[in-house]
Amino acid sequence: MKRERVPPVDRRRLHIPYRLVLDRYGGVDEAEDDLIDLLQRVLGPDVAVRWEQDVSHPNPWFHTLILDVSDGPGAFSHAQHTALMEGLRALDLA
Repeated sequence: MKRERVPPVDRRRLHIPYRLVLDRYGGVDEAEDDLIDLLQRVLGPDVAVRWEQDVSHPNPWFHTLILDVSDGPGAFSHAQHTALMEGLRALDLA
């Protein structure tokens, strides 16, 4: 039996359930300051982030806000990823 290889997690892109953003903030614009503050605290003040939305699924439950920091110096560390996820949980976004 051949085992399928699981692709690695891309730690340069954070996927946030869009419904959580709407529940907590009402919209992406309202969440922007808190999210940028979190990214700057963990990744540094010069972090570059691109905002993307994946709303292609017909069921809104699966829509996501994607914070892409891949234009920066490279993938961030496991510790930084953990800190980002803890910050998202503290904002009720994970």
